[in-house]
Amino acid sequence: MASSFGETGDAVQAALAIEKLYGGAWAIDTTGQFTYATPTAQTSIAMTLEDLNVLLDGKPFLEGGRQGWQRGTHPDDSERAGETLRRALKTGEHWNVEYRVLRANGAYVWHRAAARPTRDEQGRITGWFGTALDIDVYKRTEAALRERERQLQQLIDTVPALIWSTMADGTPAFVNKRFTEVTGATLEDMTAPDGSPSLGVVHPDDRVAAREAFLHSVRAGAPYIQRYRQQRAGGSYRWTETRAEPSRDEAGTIVQWYGLSSDIHDLITTQEALRESEQHLQQLVETLPALIYCALPNGKPIYRSQRLRQYLGFNLEDTDGLGKSRLDGTLDAVIHPDDLAVVKERYAHSLATGEPYLLRHRLRRFDGVYRWVETRASAMRNGDGEIVQWNGICLDIEDQVRAQEELSRAQENLARSSQAASLAELSASIAHEVNQPLSAVMNYSSACQRWLTAEPPNIERAQKTLERIVHSANSAADVVSRIRALFKQSTDKRDSIELGAVVREARDLLAEEAGRRRIRMDIEGESGLRLVPFDRVQIQQVMVNLMRNGMDAMASVSNDRVLQIRAFRADDVVRIEVRDRGWGIQFPDKIFEPFFTTKDEGMGMGLAISRSIVESHGGQLWAEKHEPRGAKFVFTLPLDVAKMP
Repeated sequence: MASSFGETGDAVQAALAIEKLYGGAWAIDTTGQFTYATPTAQTSIAMTLEDLNVLLDGKPFLEGGRQGWQRGTHPDDSERAGETLRRALKTGEHWNVEYRVLRANGAYVWHRAAARPTRDEQGRITGWFGTALDIDVYKRTEAALRERERQLQQLIDTVPALIWSTMADGTPAFVNKRFTEVTGATLEDMTAPDGSPSLGVVHPDDRVAAREAFLHSVRAGAPYIQRYRQQRAGGSYRWTETRAEPSRDEAGTIVQWYGLSSDIHDLITTQEALRESEQHLQQLVETLPALIYCALPNGKPIYRSQRLRQYLGFNLEDTDGLGKSRLDGTLDAVIHPDDLAVVKERYAHSLATGEPYLLRHRLRRFDGVYRWVETRASAMRNGDGEIVQWNGICLDIEDQVRAQEELSRAQENLARSSQAASLAELSASIAHEVNQPLSAVMNYSSACQRWLTAEPPNIERAQKTLERIVHSANSAADVVSRIRALFKQSTDKRDSIELGAVVREARDLLAEEAGRRRIRMDIEGESGLRLVPFDRVQIQQVMVNLMRNGMDAMASVSNDRVLQIRAFRADDVVRIEVRDRGWGIQFPDKIFEPFFTTKDEGMGMGLAISRSIVESHGGQLWAEKHEPRGAKFVFTLPLDVAKMP
């Protein structure tokens, strides 16, 4: 067999011997060409002798060329493995190298390759034999151990805590590098002459408590935890939390204590600052001249300022146990019955949508008196935008409301006085303009009568006098025509706006007044109602006039002040109803007559003008009795059928 391998026969024989021991061996000649490789080795790397020996770039291996076996070597290791083998072939030095080999399964595995030369009797190298051992597990284990050791050392050196240990009896045994760097104390400094912990780095005021707590843990075998001020290398003290746990053997006997000291100075100072800030905010909330409260995301009250508790006369928990939620129990107890429905509706809307809450309503004081307040609430959210709490403020505006009512009454009186003055001035002007032709008619009539009763009657003179009477009467008619022209309703500014918009505008105009007068307005109506082109301002004037009359009618009503406005289609017209809950109509046959009024300061022109406006638009206006109490004013307007769906 040796002769068939030429000069490498000895190398092959050596390889076969290695094969019996390790299972993977090979032999090469002095140029690096493989002459033998065990079947196991060829199978594991999926390469034949021909594959191993192929020259990848056509250049001999000893001259720097790459050989086929390098194709199965990791790219990062191929050059190094080839260069070291080439140097060994040239110098005769033993070849030892570690590199990654591509296995048949496609994975790179670490191997340790070694080769030795065979020599003839003259000492000339005749070939090389070698083996490649799989050391992947070793390499990975070694790397893992080194990495774990490195990480552990790094952890001990860099963890932002001071690590130490003691013997079972508490004698200090170890302090880490950071402990010495931070405190300036070594293991010797931490050990008292009798072997016990010196606790020299603990603040003198905290040292006795820290020592007693640690000795108790050592005696009882219980975990140790203590907060105290610890000295730093510069001489300052910082708050530190120290924890220690015992390490036990299999029999449960304590063999050592391991401790960890963490700097919590910033935490302690922050907590103190937060307590001071909280105390400051609490004082601020309690001293603000407002009623402040907080609630959970579902509206459940969880806090009331002292001022609010005193205002209401009861605490948070006082409404619990009534068979209602705390929110409903609170609202039912403090909100005026006439305002309760709208308060609950608005509050529920804010809770459902997260929109701010704003409403004026009456609130029951501890003495049973209801006072006007303005309540505002906004949602407080976390970083994700979720509502975590509602914060609200309630301002007593009773005096403001009363002052506003007085101002409004003064403004109304001033407006009425101005209207009366204007009407008086207009009346005087009309009287002056009409008086002259009427006086002439009267004078000419007397003269005509004298000419006709004369003996004999003077027909010619009477005829001329009659002509003058006709002329004067025409002059009076012209005056009236000119005055009517001043009030003639123009059709130039008529449009086809949706009626609902006009109704809402009228409601908005009177909303403030309705609030002051404690009247709730309920609006109902079909959407999309479009009239034959109309004067929006004039129809709005009619709406405002009827709604204000309804509010005036409920001035003497103590409760249930509701003004209802309804708009709906009835055949080819739109029917608008304004209902109040006053004491009804006393003179239904006269209320639309000019200058007729039941109000002390009224002029009696509002309903007359309103009827004139409605009729000029092709509609009708009338009044009905509203059951069970009150009045209902109804007017109709032509519907633009072509624009209705």
